[in-house]
Amino acid sequence: MVEKIDLENGLTLEIWNYSRKLAGDRWLVGFLAQISIVPAEKDFSSSEYYKMFLEKTDGKVYYRYRKERHFVPEDAVPTIYSNIKENFLKAALPYLSHPDFKERLLKHEVTQFERKMDWEEEIKRKDEEAEKLEKIWKDKRVF
Repeated sequence: MVEKIDLENGLTLEIWNYSRKLAGDRWLVGFLAQISIVPAEKDFSSSEYYKMFLEKTDGKVYYRYRKERHFVPEDAVPTIYSNIKENFLKAALPYLSHPDFKERLLKHEVTQFERKMDWEEEIKRKDEEAEKLEKIWKDKRVF
């Protein structure tokens, strides 16, 4: 992490530089901006979802923006990274600093998590059902 920016809404924006050499004098320029938020149980539709969330994640939801440039000459890396960062901050800071950003992000991410859990449960149920049918029909001949 190269920088932390405290936003007006109380959140902290972390800026990461994960640039690295690829081959010869060519680099991958990597920029990551992230905000982490710890949701409360009240943000979920039930305590069961909240428990699942704590079991399956690190207990946080994230806003992440990633930008990469490949095969950048070594001497251009600082300039490219700086341009990516400046353009991102110019465009995104008003959005990320909005007073409702935290609530909107939590609502979206929690809803996505709950849908994913429902989908995984449905797939598991269908797989179990298919296994039962396979056992029933295993030795029966169908012509």
